[in-house]
Amino acid sequence: MQVVKVGLVMMAGLGSTWAARTVTDAWLGRPAGAYLAQAAAAENPPAAAGGSAAPAAAVPPLSREEMEEELRRARAQLAGKPAGADLEEFRPSRPLAADIAIALPSDM
Repeated sequence: MQVVKVGLVMMAGLGSTWAARTVTDAWLGRPAGAYLAQAAAAENPPAAAGGSAAPAAAVPPLSREEMEEELRRARAQLAGKPAGADLEEFRPSRPLAADIAIALPSDM
């Protein structure tokens, strides 16, 4: 009997939610929030003559020299940082809060 009661309550909740959504959509129209919008590329269909249209905000490809320059800059930034073998293990000077022993009653 409990299962039937739970099922009826769930169906009543879902039904009222559906009814409220239907009424508000009829009065206010369907919501068109930014989270429902499609990507900008979908709004610009490819050309009908078989060619493809370029995306509006396409990033130009980097040349080989530009890629090498980016890698050189990244390696220069990483040069001053210690490698994995040079790192020291963290040893706290005082016990951390999770390491402190606490007394609990025996009936727990």
